[in-house]
Amino acid sequence: MVRILVLTPYFPPEGGGLERYALSMVRELGNEHEVRVLTMSRERGGVETLPSGITVERIKARFILSNTPISLRFLMRVLSTVRSWRPELIVAHTPVPYAADVAALLSRLFRIPLLVVYHTVGLTKGSSLDFLARLYSRTLERFTLSSASRLVSVSSAVWNYLFSRGFHSMVVFPPVDSKLVELAFSSGSDVCRNKEKAVLFVGQLSSFHSFKNFDVLLETFASISPLHPEWKLWVAGGGDLLDYYIELARRMGLEGRVRFFGRVDGPEELAEIYSRASVVVLPSSFESFGMAVLEGMLFGDVPVVSDVVASNFRKHPLGAMRFLYVVRQKTELPSMLNELLSSPKILKKGCLFLQQAKKAKKGPVHSGFGRLPLHVDLLEKFRR
Repeated sequence: MVRILVLTPYFPPEGGGLERYALSMVRELGNEHEVRVLTMSRERGGVETLPSGITVERIKARFILSNTPISLRFLMRVLSTVRSWRPELIVAHTPVPYAADVAALLSRLFRIPLLVVYHTVGLTKGSSLDFLARLYSRTLERFTLSSASRLVSVSSAVWNYLFSRGFHSMVVFPPVDSKLVELAFSSGSDVCRNKEKAVLFVGQLSSFHSFKNFDVLLETFASISPLHPEWKLWVAGGGDLLDYYIELARRMGLEGRVRFFGRVDGPEELAEIYSRASVVVLPSSFESFGMAVLEGMLFGDVPVVSDVVASNFRKHPLGAMRFLYVVRQKTELPSMLNELLSSPKILKKGCLFLQQAKKAKKGPVHSGFGRLPLHVDLLEKFRR
């Protein structure tokens, strides 16, 4: 058994894909090792215990730059924990700055092996902060990545990105939530018969997540909706732009045609939405993985994705690449969606095909997180 300290910028229910990945990793590592989590929060501080018995301590961040929480108290608390608890391995999730940089600093100071999980293909997203992002990538982030005894990429695209920067990593794909997988398999073959005429988008509707291009999907649906008056657009996700998009849909004349579910946390509610939708769309111009696509496929939703999202699924154990409808340019999205919505037979065939593939592959609930400490030389600290 290894004592493992996990550091993340946020932790569920806060955050997005990075944080859900961290939660899955913590749960699986906790089956074989002693695990503690230290994280920051926009909303509150405090200590809680997960059902598995793992302690999660949240430090309220007083300063947040873009999506990056920064807290001197977090640094001091990590330092105190390292001194008193003496972890044998530190796991840090990035590229959200600060938390992983704290991990790298303490890893070097206390000679504790560091495992860094990298979640994206860079920090620049076409915003006013891109200059700072490039500066960070060339300086402090290189120190952090160089401090790691092992680097983990969450997709093939991330592996390629790190390799282009001179860093070698191993790919550990994000697992689908185990409860969601259970619900997907319990749905049986009836899922394809109960589909509704609904196009689904799952993702955060925030200014920081504008790269998911929900606005492009909304405009696309508005342009083709006169041809498909029986179809609806479903949107699962919350964020600071939720009210803006609700009003925008109204102004586009889509009131009653677009349903906003808001933030969906429970797997049962999310499974119900996936099981009833026919198509899941993720037209992101920047994406670390695209879990909504994989989740939708388990429920027979035909996936339409950008080429950026598609590249993340290369070499995925489910062989997901061959099931994707890939949009190379944003201008192709209306014609591709129009073709699918006009072809109920194609949608039915796609759903059945996805269900057969799911049964054949069984779906990777566990991604081998429990074996990750074996890939880190825990004796390294004695050789430095």
